[in-house]
Amino acid sequence: MTERDAPTDPSRRRFLALAGVGLAGALAGCGYRPGGGDLSWESSLGGGGLFGPGDRWFLPAGDRLFVVRNQSGRTFDFEDDAWREFENAEVTGLDPAGDARFEAETDRQATGVPAVTETSVFVPVEGGRVTAIDRDRAAFDRDDPTADAVGSDGDEVDEPDPVRWRTDAVAASADGGTGAGGGSADTPPERAVDAVRAGERLAVAVTRDGAAVLDAESGDRAFALAEAWPDAADRSPLSLSPDRVAVDGDAVWVALADGDAEGARIARFDAAGERSATRPIEAGVDWLTVVDDTVVVAADGGPSMRGFDRDLTRRFVLDVPAPTDRPLVGPASGDDDPGRRVYLHRGELVRALDVAAGEVAWEHAGLPASRPTAVDDRGIYGVGGGSARGAESGPAIVAVGADGADGDDRWSAPLPEGVRVEELFAVGDRLIVVDDEELYGFRAAPGERWSLL
Repeated sequence: MTERDAPTDPSRRRFLALAGVGLAGALAGCGYRPGGGDLSWESSLGGGGLFGPGDRWFLPAGDRLFVVRNQSGRTFDFEDDAWREFENAEVTGLDPAGDARFEAETDRQATGVPAVTETSVFVPVEGGRVTAIDRDRAAFDRDDPTADAVGSDGDEVDEPDPVRWRTDAVAASADGGTGAGGGSADTPPERAVDAVRAGERLAVAVTRDGAAVLDAESGDRAFALAEAWPDAADRSPLSLSPDRVAVDGDAVWVALADGDAEGARIARFDAAGERSATRPIEAGVDWLTVVDDTVVVAADGGPSMRGFDRDLTRRFVLDVPAPTDRPLVGPASGDDDPGRRVYLHRGELVRALDVAAGEVAWEHAGLPASRPTAVDDRGIYGVGGGSARGAESGPAIVAVGADGADGDDRWSAPLPEGVRVEELFAVGDRLIVVDDEELYGFRAAPGERWSLL
């Protein structure tokens, strides 16, 4: 259990968490084996500045959970010998144990949904700007805090700036890349970046009426959607949703309303802004996502789920209910991978779409879509109404294996008393529950809990 930002007096929740972990340790010698849903640790986000925390975003990425939080407060400027007020965003990366392994700050507060890749965290901030943070530079060794501060000769070295680049994406998109006309540093433009979609090569700053595509490494402007697709802007106002923009390798995928008609058009652009494929759809598009070499699209009319290859040739059509928001996509799980799954969650039913096969692999009832869910290579996790472990009742974490079959990878475990699941994330071998400012880490892997040794 971590001690970060711990309150002076243990709360009832902290007492329950300590009791649970202590009991597990005591039972270890009696044949107790931790299993799925067992509480492993509890911690607190804390912070937020003297004026309290602001908006926040959570981004799971493999064995890290990135937390972007707006903060404000006062700091002392030793050069001017005066207090200064600040408003910015703090970016923290937590490991499966709940410990911080990554820390950085932006120069302005965040305005929309960030994005994470293997190398960077992209944060849209005030003034239509995007800030890219280098994951390696912002990471630190918690076991040896001096590792990055001392050189090979024993002398202190300056810490590298974790910020890779800052680009005024809205201004660059609006004026052809000069940055003029979009406001100065003191008077940033009013238009904001709603979200960033990113891959290793490209990052897309999505606004309400357009998108600017940037080089993910340098922040240089690649192209603006209005320039690359002028006929779309001529026939209808560019009204973009981040759920209708995807980045995959060197390609950017966009779905736009098709003029005054009820349909939509999907297009693929390369890194130079060349439109290499386009396709009309007779229905509107709620969202699209790219899984391997397949573009999965949710339409709001006719067959709801459609799959296309990279040239936008149709691969499959399924008439199944689709969620209105972009769904979670499970990662590949190795040699015995049953195929990457897109989890279509609507009502209390989850459908696992096998993208490679172009069919629904299985269905599972009992996970309300109004409650958070998380996915990893083992399957999907959610909050159900009861426990399969015994006679307990009340909210429970439920795990359904990627193959959907009954077995060791399917389990249910009751939540500790008083814990509400506001957010749920799969991070490494842990499930992290967010309850206001509290974090709880639960074991994600299945396992026997009682055995006679």
